[in-house]
Amino acid sequence: MIEIQNVLNIFFPIKTETVPEYKDEKPPIKINTNFKLPLAYLESSELYTLSDVVANDLELAATSNGSVTMYEHLFQPEHLFAKNMIQDWKNQYTTNQEYLKDTQQIVLDMALYKDSMSRCSQYKINCEKITSIWSDLKVEDDFLNRYGFLDWEMLAEFNESSYFLQCLTLMNVLSPAISLLIPFVFLIFPFLILKIQGIPITFDVYMVVLKDLARNHFIGKALMTMDSLSFDKVVYLLLTFGLYLMQIYQNIHQCQNFRKSIININDNLLEMRDYVKYSIDSMESFSVVTKLVPTYDKIRVDIRMHCDNLKQLYGELQNISPFKNSVSKFSESGYMLKCYYRLYSSKYYEDSLRYSIGFEGYINNMLGVHNNFFSGKVAFADFDVSGNCSFEEQYYPALVNEQHVKNTCNFNKNMIISSPNKSGKTTILKTTTLNIIFTQQFGCGFYKSAKLNPYTHIHSYLNIPDTSGRDSLFQAESRRCKEIIDVINQHKDPEKYRHWCTFDELYSGTNPDEASRAGHAFLKYLTGFPNVNFILTTHYLSICKKFKKSSCIENYKMEVNVREDGTFEYTYKIKKGISKIKGGIRVLKDMDYPAEIINTLEKL
Repeated sequence: MIEIQNVLNIFFPIKTETVPEYKDEKPPIKINTNFKLPLAYLESSELYTLSDVVANDLELAATSNGSVTMYEHLFQPEHLFAKNMIQDWKNQYTTNQEYLKDTQQIVLDMALYKDSMSRCSQYKINCEKITSIWSDLKVEDDFLNRYGFLDWEMLAEFNESSYFLQCLTLMNVLSPAISLLIPFVFLIFPFLILKIQGIPITFDVYMVVLKDLARNHFIGKALMTMDSLSFDKVVYLLLTFGLYLMQIYQNIHQCQNFRKSIININDNLLEMRDYVKYSIDSMESFSVVTKLVPTYDKIRVDIRMHCDNLKQLYGELQNISPFKNSVSKFSESGYMLKCYYRLYSSKYYEDSLRYSIGFEGYINNMLGVHNNFFSGKVAFADFDVSGNCSFEEQYYPALVNEQHVKNTCNFNKNMIISSPNKSGKTTILKTTTLNIIFTQQFGCGFYKSAKLNPYTHIHSYLNIPDTSGRDSLFQAESRRCKEIIDVINQHKDPEKYRHWCTFDELYSGTNPDEASRAGHAFLKYLTGFPNVNFILTTHYLSICKKFKKSSCIENYKMEVNVREDGTFEYTYKIKKGISKIKGGIRVLKDMDYPAEIINTLEKL
C-alpha cells in the first residue's frame, strides 16, 4: 500500500505551500591538530604561560574589530593552516636562551628549507580542499552509508578488501541493467525449460510455464489477469508496472550517484596523495635543517614518526590515477574505496594527517619570520642575564608595511611616559611588550637590535573594562594591580624570576588627586623589587614630578610641537623629560565639538 501511495505521489504530486527554510549556518571547520610547537618540548621550568589578558590587550592573536593581528604581521601567513596555528603561539614563551639562539639559526636556515622544497615539489597547499575532504571523512555523519560500505562492525574487515569492494561496485553498476533484463529473461526462460525437458513447445504450454515462473512478477500478474480484465485489475496492473519503472529509475539513479561518489573519491584521493607527498618532503627538509640544532631533537623524533606513517599512506595512494571512463579505471574502483575507507578508519593515518596540518601551519609561520628577517623588518636579539633589556630603533608591528617612527628604549631604569593624547605613548608601551614576547619566542623582534635578560612573568594593565558588573572602573583597575603584585610577591626571588609590567593610565577611574597619590604609592612599592621592570603612561604630572630624582625611574615624554594656530605636530619620538602640554581641548577641537563647549572650557 505504501509503494502504491509513493507511485501516486509521483504522478499526482500534492501541492503544498512553500515555506522558507531557515538553516543554521555551520561554523567553518577547523581541523584540530596534535602538532606541538618546538617551544612545548622544553622543560616546564623554562616555559611560562602568557595570560589571555596580555594576549588580548596586545591583540596578539585576535582583535575586536577583525583587523590584522600582531602575529599576522610577524608571520605573514599564506594559508588557513598557518593562520590557525597562531592560537597556539599566544600561550607560552621561554627563558631558555639556548633554544632562542637555536631558533634564530632555524630562522636563518629556512632558506635551506625553501631551496630543498623548490626542488621536491611545485604543489601548493589547498587548505579549503583538504578541509573539505577532512569534513567528508571525519565530520559529516553517515560516512559508511553515503559511500556504500558495510556498517556492521563484525563485517568491517570486508571494507578493507579491494576484491569485495570491487564486487560491490560491479553490483551497483549492473543493477539497472539487471532490473531491465529480468522481464526478458522471464520470457525466454520457459523455452529453455521446455527444451531441456523435451516437451513439445506450444503456445498453451509456454503460457502455463511462463505464468508459473512469473507468478510473483508483474508480467505473470499481467498474464493471469488478461482472461478477465476489469477496471480495478487494470488499475492494479498499471500501478504494478509503475512500481517496476520506479524500481528501474531508482536503480539508475543509485548507479549515477555511485558514479559521482567514485569520481569524488578519486579526486579526494588524488588531492590527499599530492598533499601527503608534499608533507613528507616538507618534514624531511625541516629535519635536515634542524639536524644540528640540539634543542629541536625531541620534535625531530615526532616528525620522523609521523613522516614514516605518511610514507606508508603515500605508498597506498601513489598509484591512484585521474578518473576516466575506461575498463581499467573501473577495475580500480574497489582499491580506491579501500583507500578511502582507510583514511576514514585508520587512527595512525588520522593522527599523522592532523600532525601534518599543524606542522605545515608552523612551517609557514617560520617562513614568514624568515622573510621578515631578510627584508630587514625584524632583527635578532642578544641575551644578557646580567643586565636589563634595551631595544634600539624599535617600532610597532602593525606599521611594518607603512611609514613608521622608530624609538630606542633602555630599561636600566623604569620608564614613565607623559604626553598629550594621540602622541603615541601607549604605542611605545605595546611595542616594547610585543618585542619582549617575540624575542622570548623567536629570538627576534621589530627593532634594529636588542639586548634582553629574559622575563619569567609578563603583566599587562591595559583596556581595563568598565562593566555593569560588581566592579566600578576604579575597582577593576585596583583588582588588576592587586593581581599583579600578588604574582610578584609569589615569585620574588631575583635569582629565579623577573617581571615585566605595563601600565596604561594608572588608576584613571577615580579623581585625579587620589589617582595620583595611589599611583605614586603603587610605583614606589614596585621599585622595591629589583627583579621588576615596568613602563607607565600617564597624564598625571604629579606622579612624574615625584619620581623626578628617582634612581629607579626615568621620566620620558613624546615630543609634540605646538604650531602657531594651536594645532599639534606629533613626531612620535620619545625623549627624556616631563610633558607639560595639555591635549584634551585639542582632541575635542579635532572632533568638531561645538564652539560653545570649547569656549567655555578655555575660559575655565
